[in-house]
Amino acid sequence: MGEEHPYWQRMLKVSRTIALIGFFGLLILAVMTTLDISLRWLFGAPIHGVNDVSAIVMAVVIAACVPANLAARQNITVEFLGNALGPRGKAFLDGFGGLFTLAFVGLMAWQFIPYAIEVTNSGQTTWVLKLPIAPGWWIATALLLAGVPVQLTVVVFDFSRAFRSDDV
Repeated sequence: MGEEHPYWQRMLKVSRTIALIGFFGLLILAVMTTLDISLRWLFGAPIHGVNDVSAIVMAVVIAACVPANLAARQNITVEFLGNALGPRGKAFLDGFGGLFTLAFVGLMAWQFIPYAIEVTNSGQTTWVLKLPIAPGWWIATALLLAGVPVQLTVVVFDFSRAFRSDDV
């Protein structure tokens, strides 16, 4: 399995689409913030609730980018040792690094679940608009959970590359 594999390409396309939707939410938030600042400056009349919307949207926007980041393999890596060990050694190191990333994303998503449950059970709302914050946290949790199979695919690809003699 390689990056040219149809499954990989489909996963990359879906994760990029999710990130694009997240960035669209960020764009809307930026426009709201700009309008709020402009109205506050020009007329002394801010848009009430922009911070409320921001508090909900930001977690979703950030989580929407996680699967695309993982699928595109845009993590920060140190390749000095891998380059010194050759292609097979680098592939093994990539695989082990991917395992740690998988564990981190999995633990983070796992910890979002009890938090989303807590927010749901408590009925927390934003200050001004009294918007429920639970839906935003459930969406962010689902997006982080979507990153787990994406990263698992990356790990499988890296280790399969390390074990194939024709690819190294």
